[in-house]
Amino acid sequence: MDKIHYAIKKGDLSVKNDLINDILNGNHSLSILQNKKGLLFSDSILEKIINQEVRYSTKIIKTPGNRSIRSFSSGEQKKLVLNYLIEKNPSFLILDCPFESLDISSISSIKQKLINLSLEIPIIQLFNRKEEILPIISHILEVVNDKITSFTEIENYNFKEYKVVFKGNIPQAITKYENIPNQLIKLKNVSVNYENNYVLKNINWTVNKNEFWQLIGPNGSGKTTILSMIYGNNVKAFGQEVYLFGNKKGSGESVWEIKEKIGYFSPTMLDLFKTKTTLKEMIISGFFDSIGLYQKPSSLQEKLAEDWLKLLGFEHKKNVFFNNISVVSQRLILIARAIIKHPPLLILDEPLINLDNHGTTTIITLINKLVKESETTIIYVSHRVVNTLQTSYNFKLIPSENGSLGKIIN
Repeated sequence: MDKIHYAIKKGDLSVKNDLINDILNGNHSLSILQNKKGLLFSDSILEKIINQEVRYSTKIIKTPGNRSIRSFSSGEQKKLVLNYLIEKNPSFLILDCPFESLDISSISSIKQKLINLSLEIPIIQLFNRKEEILPIISHILEVVNDKITSFTEIENYNFKEYKVVFKGNIPQAITKYENIPNQLIKLKNVSVNYENNYVLKNINWTVNKNEFWQLIGPNGSGKTTILSMIYGNNVKAFGQEVYLFGNKKGSGESVWEIKEKIGYFSPTMLDLFKTKTTLKEMIISGFFDSIGLYQKPSSLQEKLAEDWLKLLGFEHKKNVFFNNISVVSQRLILIARAIIKHPPLLILDEPLINLDNHGTTTIITLINKLVKESETTIIYVSHRVVNTLQTSYNFKLIPSENGSLGKIIN
């Protein structure tokens, strides 16, 4: 008889993951796991191990060259943690979205290890999207209020298809940018290394007005390094031929003068917004590039924020606190915040991480609408290919021993 392995849609669980804790503690109704001791494979476990190693100056996980686990790419970190957990001989394993933020190569390697492991012990996989589900999963557990209500054989489970429509056009700009050249970004023969760690090698990339680029590449290939040279204050950009809005980086413009021409969104920004800020205030803060709203906006700015709220379907929630809405709703609001000035350049850094199919469709629909109805150049950064994203060009980073090479893919 084939082993039974379960999957649970992560969106059905509470933020506290009480069901997962109950299963690990033996408080559940799953007969195949009775009196068995399981372990959790998740980003939170990885983060806990990293923090313990730093705090106590110790090595919890054996690594090649006795390196700190922090020095490895996301894919290598997850492989090391998985091996560490398997060595503990658990009776079952819970996988918390194990492939999120990983490149194709890392996914393939970890997936095969999990398939092999499934021949020995039961697996429970939390998933966001249908395509993530391991081929060995036999049943979907349906959950309400962190309690299992039923289970369905996977071939009989209804995976919903979603269609999202934003009614109306995106609100027009009221901010004026002058003397913006056609060429927004130019990297010429840019190479980056940190001691013996070679990251980029002879990168040549030009981004012009009204273009939509996707920056792709495996984990550790240098995507974040390139972004930090454009948007951040990476000292490796100085002294190299990095041109932003017609000026060589380091020739006079401050970081803030550069940033005011760039809209930026990353899911990591969510950690910055802990204060009680309403949805309307959050969008308005994009005019001031502030974390929270500390200036009195003009009536025109308030009107524009309300127009964005209406487009996104939040016109009746303008006074709701940002921290009280769903993750995908937060991302919609933060993208609106980033684009409200219609800056010359918008950077969207991994906007789809940890989103289910509905959330993915929602964000992609908004991005495609921005491309169609605005003149803002967009750089979309991801390890994940989404066929419905209507990019004009792709710039791919290809790792090599001397640092990643760049290639334009149309």
